[in-house]
Amino acid sequence: MLRAGQIGGSQIIRRAARFLFLFVVARHMGPEQFGIYTILLALIETLSLLSGEGLIDFLAREVSRYPQQARALYGQVAGLRLLYACIALPFGLLLLLLLNYSRSVLAAAFWMFLILFARAPLAAAQGILRAARYVLPLAWLEFLQGGALLFALVPLLLGPMSLQRVAIVELSSAFVGAAASIWFVRRLPHGVASPGAPWLQLIRSTATFNLYPLIANIYDRVDLLLLAVLAGNAAAGIYALPYRILSLMQIVPFGLTTALLPMMASRKDFDVRRCHDISTTLFALSLFPVLVVMLLADPVVPMVLGKNYVEAAPVLRLLIWAAIPMFLNFGLNNFLLARGQERVFVRTTLICAILNIACNVISIPFFSYYAACAVTSVTELALLIQNVAIIRKRFGFFPLSSRILLISVAFSAVLGAALVGSPYIPQIVLAVAATTILGIYVHRIGALNSVFRWTTSEIVAT
Repeated sequence: MLRAGQIGGSQIIRRAARFLFLFVVARHMGPEQFGIYTILLALIETLSLLSGEGLIDFLAREVSRYPQQARALYGQVAGLRLLYACIALPFGLLLLLLLNYSRSVLAAAFWMFLILFARAPLAAAQGILRAARYVLPLAWLEFLQGGALLFALVPLLLGPMSLQRVAIVELSSAFVGAAASIWFVRRLPHGVASPGAPWLQLIRSTATFNLYPLIANIYDRVDLLLLAVLAGNAAAGIYALPYRILSLMQIVPFGLTTALLPMMASRKDFDVRRCHDISTTLFALSLFPVLVVMLLADPVVPMVLGKNYVEAAPVLRLLIWAAIPMFLNFGLNNFLLARGQERVFVRTTLICAILNIACNVISIPFFSYYAACAVTSVTELALLIQNVAIIRKRFGFFPLSSRILLISVAFSAVLGAALVGSPYIPQIVLAVAATTILGIYVHRIGALNSVFRWTTSEIVAT
């Protein structure tokens, strides 16, 4: 449980530092330039997957099985990723060239894409450290990268906030993490060295580790690129920050399901009860950000981001509803993973990717970022329907508890009453009162008790 907490902590560090950096950059750049910057970020994540980001899981598994191969596999995987990066970098630049971006954007993209070379030793170290169960260094890696990113804000704010300067800051942060990762790996116990796998065998055995995350990344990032192409860079900039807020909220289901996964995998009894309790808890937790955003987005977003981002408030209010199926999918995906059903993920994510791209291409020219918000929710709902159907077919039960319906009724009543009272009562007062009432209700019906009791029992056990 301590290790799970450290993993969750590293995610909080990374996402919080990243969001704060994006927030400052967004205010100073404006929607047009910020939209281009977010396009480059989306491309670097996609190219990172093409260059072997999924090899983290491969290393974590293989080194857990064969610790003596740790150093050899670290060198091999880092080298393989460097090779893939040499191929991915010109591919990314060519794509931007075909989209008719200017020379200044291509120059900034070049600096950004050099991050691929920093991620080669960094990602390989993360896999090694996970296998060695040295989780605390993972948090340090995220802290150092996030700290470098935020530290660089000071000189960045003293001059013009150009795209190239921001790209160089991103690159510097990545190389700080790369240097620290090499240092952590060198401090690991040497043990008995063993040669790594033959190169061709390594390439074949690692190919599938990038397939599932690559497909998932396509429908997770493609909306930004499609917005830029079909509706303009400013539309992508308006949409990007609310989407990052939604992504930041994934910390909650990620941390909870990470803590519960070992127990779910080791205990095969009470599948129905455990799955129902997890889905109920995640559903209840997803409603709180929805409630807060629905009541506070309109006054807070323009005040914080400035008048250039007024349209980001309704975007966030629409996008936040995707958190509900997203939270539930975290729980159901982990249940399937715990039961050895991870092969279905390739199929489910492929269907979601096709649906997402098709709906975005059709609707974005007419409704811009509002269409992207709606399609995000539709995609998460499509994944939820597939997960429910798979569990119903393979395990013989409906994975969503009947308490979800009761909580939905209570949530609708609280939100409706708050919206009716919003013209007469300050929004912050309504938000505090509404979340308090909903919290008391979900606690009284036991929507959180079972799962947190399991988590506590895991702490005692470990």
